[in-house]
Amino acid sequence: MRYIDKHQLPRLKDLTDINNAKSEIAALPDGERSAFIDANGARWSALKSELWSLGNMKCWYSEVVIQRQEGHIEHYRPKKKPHGLNGVAHPGYWWRAFDWTNFRVSHPTSNVRITDYLTGMTVGKGAYFPLKEGDVRALNEVTENLENPVLLDPTVKGDCRLICFDTNDGKPLPTFTKEQDDWKNQRAVDSIAYYHLDEGTWNYLRKDLMDDVNKLCERLMQAESEDVPDQERCDELTDELIGFIDEHQPFTAACVQVIKENGLLEVVT
Repeated sequence: MRYIDKHQLPRLKDLTDINNAKSEIAALPDGERSAFIDANGARWSALKSELWSLGNMKCWYSEVVIQRQEGHIEHYRPKKKPHGLNGVAHPGYWWRAFDWTNFRVSHPTSNVRITDYLTGMTVGKGAYFPLKEGDVRALNEVTENLENPVLLDPTVKGDCRLICFDTNDGKPLPTFTKEQDDWKNQRAVDSIAYYHLDEGTWNYLRKDLMDDVNKLCERLMQAESEDVPDQERCDELTDELIGFIDEHQPFTAACVQVIKENGLLEVVT
């Protein structure tokens, strides 16, 4: 997961219509809002190209490269009643249904609830939005600041730092152990599951990239350690390494981690 600056969207797209939709739903009686959401999905779909571009043509959660038509515009806070409330009444975050700051672009594997073919577990975000135990769920935009969402948000820099990767198999892991920080650990563990970040194929691809980056780091360090380093060769290897963390490449967070572990982050940034 790499940070996405959602506030760049107004630079890419005229947001007048989606802002109007947010005002329109706020003016409706409670009983009419669900139908309004169903009838007006095209208004957030109109932002797909720009959101896809803003996320560098990748899923904002997994960093998997996606075709524009393949990506889902996902509502971070569910536009209708969240799943998993066990009978608790809640209208859903209808005030965020047409709020462009609530939109994320997701690969179907991260968004759709499915059974993982390897683990047999049900994964995918769907309409789930768990909160920290004991939190009171917001009933309007103002009281959202009382919520502590479990799920990590790629538009929050601090959240992106809570997941790291196992160099042995490419699997995502929580950056913090339970002993170090129980809440941060829980958020990472649950987000990995809900966003299906440890999907088997993705793990293999991530592992291969991490291996390639590590080998390249070793070659660069070897070249730099020569008595008389070949600067042209060092520059070529540095450029090759930078290519792995280009914002349009997949799984760059894992590649950055390997570069950092080799002490070369300052060389490529």
